[in-house]
Amino acid sequence: MVSTFISYDIVTRDMKSSLKRVAQETDVTRNAKYYNDNIGKVKTLDDFMANDRLYQYAMKAHGLEDMIYAKAFMKKVLQSDLTDPNSYANKLSDDRYRNFAASFNFAAETADAQTDKQQDDVLGLYKQSLTTEADNAKDEVNYYDTAIDKVTNVDSLLQDSRLTTFVLKANGIDTKYYSTDFLKKVLTSDVNDSSSYVNTLTTNKSAYVAIINAFGFNTDGTLKNATAQTATQKTAMEDLYLETVPSYETELGAERETAYYKSKIASVTKASDITGDNRLFSYVKTALGLNPNMLKSTFENIVSSDLSDPNSYANTQGDGNGGTYAKITSMFGFDKDGNTTAGNAQSAALLSQTTAQYMNNYGAKSQADLTSLTTYYSTQMKSITKVDDLLNNDRIFTTLMKAYGIGTDEFGKAELKKVLTSDMTDKNSYANQKRDPRLISLASAFNFKADGTADVPLMAQSERTITATAKDYIVQKTRFLTGNDQKDAKTKAEADSKYYQQNIVKVTSLSDLLKDRKLVDFALTSNGLDPKKVDNDMLKKLFASDLSDPKSFANTQSDERYAQFVASFNFNKDGKLDKSNTLGIQNRGEVLTTNNLYLHQTLETEQGDANQGVRLALYWQRMAPSITSAYDILGDSALLEVFRTAFSLPSQMSSMDIAQQAKIVQSKMDLKDLNDPDKVKKFISRFTAMYDISNNTSNSSANAALMILGGSSPTAGISADLLTSLNSG
Repeated sequence: MVSTFISYDIVTRDMKSSLKRVAQETDVTRNAKYYNDNIGKVKTLDDFMANDRLYQYAMKAHGLEDMIYAKAFMKKVLQSDLTDPNSYANKLSDDRYRNFAASFNFAAETADAQTDKQQDDVLGLYKQSLTTEADNAKDEVNYYDTAIDKVTNVDSLLQDSRLTTFVLKANGIDTKYYSTDFLKKVLTSDVNDSSSYVNTLTTNKSAYVAIINAFGFNTDGTLKNATAQTATQKTAMEDLYLETVPSYETELGAERETAYYKSKIASVTKASDITGDNRLFSYVKTALGLNPNMLKSTFENIVSSDLSDPNSYANTQGDGNGGTYAKITSMFGFDKDGNTTAGNAQSAALLSQTTAQYMNNYGAKSQADLTSLTTYYSTQMKSITKVDDLLNNDRIFTTLMKAYGIGTDEFGKAELKKVLTSDMTDKNSYANQKRDPRLISLASAFNFKADGTADVPLMAQSERTITATAKDYIVQKTRFLTGNDQKDAKTKAEADSKYYQQNIVKVTSLSDLLKDRKLVDFALTSNGLDPKKVDNDMLKKLFASDLSDPKSFANTQSDERYAQFVASFNFNKDGKLDKSNTLGIQNRGEVLTTNNLYLHQTLETEQGDANQGVRLALYWQRMAPSITSAYDILGDSALLEVFRTAFSLPSQMSSMDIAQQAKIVQSKMDLKDLNDPDKVKKFISRFTAMYDISNNTSNSSANAALMILGGSSPTAGISADLLTSLNSG
């Protein structure tokens, strides 16, 4: 008879070929195809339990074939909340049940109209739009400043659409609804003639009159002066543009306001000169940190106070900003009647201080406004569960339109609803068919179903996969360590895990993932793979693999964990997120793992029919990478049987205190050797030799372990009495 080790070695010498032979068996092929074709269609636990072919396939894959009959028990396992240590599956000592439950998802994942990453992207685009807005405004002002001096008549102004647009926007007129013929009639009107064209208008008449007064055109369109505008008119138009068009005060606007203030303050002779000029009054309120709604009379009372009089207005009234009005009074040189005392309202030093404070405060106000908006946006998005909620919130809607460069009235809300409810993984969806990059980006920034309700976000990994990856990483990093070494390793691993969980949700493509090698190495380590052996070229080949093709690069690797690593991500072979990888009660990675486990279980069962020792050896080899401590061996009857057989230990060992049993395991073998395939094989060689010796007896101690692995006894694993007590609990 061929020795157990030789039989084992024949199988494992080329494990890929051995598994391939099993996969080609008629029953295996048929069962795998049925499972792969139908598991994605299952939506509920009851549907899964009712489909015997799917249920039995999965049970066998997880080594629970002997428990197929116990559907009520298994339903409780699958209903368990694995995040709760006291849940049904977690309280069972056999990890196979917890692992089985972890491979399915019957609880709804968290729907989120917009993830934190998507929200950051929107707000980032909004902030960028403000910068772009400022840059564009500066460009337009510079263009206008030069080009307007070249205008020779009304026609040359209207022939330059950039100049025309500038004038209309500065005066708050929609540029979509005008014609050059109309504007020519307006600009050549005599405002003093009641019958002139402009005086017949009923809409925006005051704005058009202001435009006429801003230029020097005769009624025949010629120039009254050498240029279309005087220097004063040109400056006023440019200042008006900067005040009207950008949604906040730009740096150029602040500089021009400062220039205006400096030019006017020198001629101020009384306090009312400041309050009588809205620009000056607004400037000092911003510069001095005053309430924007401060009354003119209040300001005049402050600056005309006699600070030597303790009963004066400034000395007795507070400004509500943590200071006193007396500080404001000292910034100006007005007497108690509000007139200048030294020929000017401010000295050079005070003027410099005022303008410096303005340049600082205008930016602070803009930042405060931005902070207020982002806080509002973030708060509101937490409660938005339907697309209608989004579109009907005017402040958020305006923010989105600006972020994506879309005019607020460019598209109707009904059309935008179609965009936002598009499936962006479907090239034929409404948003994709519009072929407008702005609309595509907008739709990609949210997660709405076709019915307008919030959907589960499509991420690089599902929520539960991210959680499992993080957990497995910590296990890998703390394997076999004890004491302070384990504590230190766990602390570092938890920090790495936090980084992974915070950043993997920001990954939206394979290229994003590959840019962050820390994320890649984390996921590789979590899968038990050595990152040092996987360079970027290999990563690209792995992710370009078609996992449905057994000849693809990932599937032809000797270690099947490479394919499982790829499958744990929701990328297609083009590196884009693919929603089809996440559908059903199992994602792509979980289906692949189930298929691989099924092949291993079938191979082990078939080998066990000829030699039960080979089955135990194969099982040990498969489980070795997941063993983290002596207690993993003691808690698995099959692993314990292999260990006892290898070291000729009696079955009575199991009646000892568990801590003493652990000490025996640790004294007999260095668990770190389980990381070394050569040492694992050497151990299996020892086991098979001892198995052959002990197998010569008629009452082999291996039989008990084989029943746990799925033997013929219907009571293997959990007794009927135990099932009754569990189900009645």
